[in-house]
Formats: sequence, C-alpha cells, structure tokens
Amino acid sequence: MSTPRIVIAGAGISGLATAYRLTRALPDAEITVCEASDRLGGCLKTSTLGGQAPGGADVGAEASLFVRPETAELCAELGLDLEFPSREHSSQLFVRDVMHPMPTDTLMGVPSEPASLAGILTASEVERAGAETLTEPADGDVPVGEFIASRLGDAVADVIVDPLLGGVYAGRCRELSMAATIPALLPAAHTGTSVLEAVSKVRAQRSAASGANIPGTKAQDAPPVFMTLSGGIGTLITALADDLSARGVRIERSTPVTALQPGQPGSGEPSWTVRAGEEHLPAEAVILAVPAYAAASVLTDVDAEIAGTLGDIDYADSAVVTAVLETGAAPLSGSGFLIPPTEGRFIKASTFASNKWPWLKDALPAGTAVVRMSVGRYGDGPHAWAALDDEELAARALADWRDITGSQAECRHLEVQRWTQSLPQYRPGHLDRSTAIDTALTRHSGLGLTGAAYDGVGIPVCLKRAAAEAHRIAAGLTAAART
Repeated sequence: MSTPRIVIAGAGISGLATAYRLTRALPDAEITVCEASDRLGGCLKTSTLGGQAPGGADVGAEASLFVRPETAELCAELGLDLEFPSREHSSQLFVRDVMHPMPTDTLMGVPSEPASLAGILTASEVERAGAETLTEPADGDVPVGEFIASRLGDAVADVIVDPLLGGVYAGRCRELSMAATIPALLPAAHTGTSVLEAVSKVRAQRSAASGANIPGTKAQDAPPVFMTLSGGIGTLITALADDLSARGVRIERSTPVTALQPGQPGSGEPSWTVRAGEEHLPAEAVILAVPAYAAASVLTDVDAEIAGTLGDIDYADSAVVTAVLETGAAPLSGSGFLIPPTEGRFIKASTFASNKWPWLKDALPAGTAVVRMSVGRYGDGPHAWAALDDEELAARALADWRDITGSQAECRHLEVQRWTQSLPQYRPGHLDRSTAIDTALTRHSGLGLTGAAYDGVGIPVCLKRAAAEAHRIAAGLTAAART
C-alpha cells in the first residue's frame, strides 16, 4: 500500500484540521473530506450582515482562547494575523433588572470571597454563600451546579455560575459534569473540603502563572484571554480549505457519510468502504468528524457499544440574532452582558461585538454597531422559541434587548442563525465515557473520531484532538505499510 486512502466525514473545524494534520504526516495520502451540508465550517460561520460588514463577521462561534496554544499556532502556520478584544470594555451581568459588573473574584462564577457578590446577590444569599455547608466526599464526577448549590446556596449556582456555563455549553449548570466544566473543583468534592478555599488556591496559582490573565488578577498589559481573525474566526475555515485544496485534498459538499463497511483482513479488500452520498469510497482509514448522533448512526453496524455511547450524548439547540444598529452619538457601553435563567428573559446573553472587537468597529459604517443576541438553553420546550419563524424570533430578541438596555437605536439589519443540535451536553461521567470510546476505537484499525463530543467544545480542544487522531491514524497506516 504505497498511497493510503483516507476519508474524513465532516468539514467543520475538526474535520478540516484533521485533514490538515494528515497532509503533513502523510503527504502522499489521497484524502477526501465529505461534508453533509452545502457549506464548510460547522459552527464557524461568517456573514456580511446585509452588506454592512463586507469583510465578514461571525454569526457562530466568535472567538478562540488565546491562553491555549492550539489555535494561535495553527493561524501562524497558515500565515493569519491575530486580532484581540478591546481592553476598554468589559462584560456585565443582568440580575433583578439591573446591570452589574461581572464579578472577578471567581472561578467560572464560583467565588473565593462571597462578599464580592454583594449587590448582585441579596445580603442573605451572600451570607449563605459565606457559610459554606460542607458535604460528604463524593465518588467520581458530580453535577457542578448541584454541588455548588449544596455548598454555597442556590443563588450562586443559578444566578452566577449558570449564565457563565450556559454561555459556553448552552446548557444548565445543574446537569453539567464538574470534571468536564470546572475540574479544579473536583478535589473539594472528592475530599469534602471547602470549595471557597479551593477557588482561592486555584486563583492564586493562576494569577502567578504567566499568561493566565484571570480577570482582576493580572496587569492591564497581560496577554489577552481570547483571539479572533479579521473578518471573524470563521475565516480560519477558508484558510484551511484553501490550504487543503492546494495540497490535492478533495472536499465534497452535500455528500453525507451514511455507512461504513469494514473489509476482511487479509482478503485484499480495502480496510473500509465508505458510503458517501451516492458513492462507495474505498479507504484504509476513516475519521468521523461529525456530531455524536451522526457518528452513532454511521457506526451502528460497526460497533454497537461505541454507537450506543455516542447516541446517549444530548445536544442543545440555540440561535444567534445579529443586529446592525445606528448608535450615532450615543455609542453602547461595555462588551455585552449575560442573563441568568432566573430572570425569565427571552434572550440569555448579548455581545456588543463591535465594542469587543476593534477590527469589526473599524470595518463598519461610522455611527453603527453590531450586537449579537443569544437565544436557547438545553431543556427549552419545543415552543419556547424554536417554533418561531426567523422574523418573529429576531423581533422578540431585539425587543427584549431594547427593554433590557433602554436603547432605541434604529436597526439597519437583523438576521437569525439557528444552531440546531450544535452543542454537546457534558453530563456527569462524560470524560469517562469519552475515554471508554477511545479504548473501544482500538478494536478498529484505521477508525478515528474527532469533534466537540469528546474532550471539550472550544476550538483549541477540538484542534488538539484533531491533531492527536491524525497522528494516531498516520502512525497506524505507516506501521501497516511496513508489514
């Protein structure tokens, strides 16, 4: 086998990054990327916002962590210049109809000093948090919100922690895994010791570490936490696709992978036959870079154990409503706000994108601003918002935003981007299940899985897994070629 054939299902950031790493590890390989939809990028997508942002702006994921190296390193390899958030604006928390500065003395909302939450929480809620109730040592993983509520009270979990985790996972903190979301708190859960002391120690360690930049603990000139690209982080998809095409990778849109057929060892058949659209593609390796439910469907007849575990991973629906507003001489203040579900609002968050990103502000017509409004949490009923058409969804989101902010700025452009079954929900035990999947994968030579369903939802984590799976698959193919 001089020229290995590799098929990758899914052309989101994970699929394209896996292909990218494979072109470096196996430059002679014949690689085909099959995407079920008519576009590339998965949850990364840009729009010109009705012509108001000709160079593009994100309507999906809008940033990547800079404090992790994976995205920045990939951008450097592709020759892309990084953009960073403005330091002139900060985020806020909307509680009891009042905007509050985002508390800084916390770890994802969990405080080290409950007094720092005064003004956001009531005096009795702050007192409850300060009188931490120690719980019995727990075995294994626990729901992070339930743990925080039992230790520090319901208000800390539902008002402070939930909107922060909800912004990342579109989930509800009382159902999310501590090991997968705030693993630094696990020792306190396992030993029955103080979570307040645990947060204090973690923050002290991170504030002393170069580049950690926990808000409130680093100098103004410290490295930024987040990064993006001019035109939006979605332009990373275009750069990857261009690089892959130049290296001979075949990228097929509207071509879903629907089935796999393993070959018989020693028969001379290909290791895998991939049903992709109307084609049957022979391959020595297959990587599924698709959501867990899609991978489960493909693997049902290949490995029922893996398929069953993948099929049990729930996903959240959400939507981003983006508005271009005429702010004129009354610009918006801050970088946006989060809203706890306890407020009963239609939107759950808003980002003042052109305040947050200087490159976007510079790209817009003078006197205008871009505002993103987020809708949807896991567990929303079918009639909460998903049943609305785009026009009504956008109108209700903007009306809620206006009521919250008091702004009556005229709207130049308004658009909706729905993200259906887009964010995996990490229930307690998720990382153990992911490890079990990886162990089971070793039963199948040349089969890989990448994406947000395994190790984390952020771009850097997806890139790390993509690189690891590409390395593992390449090593297996190289070893097989030598035998």
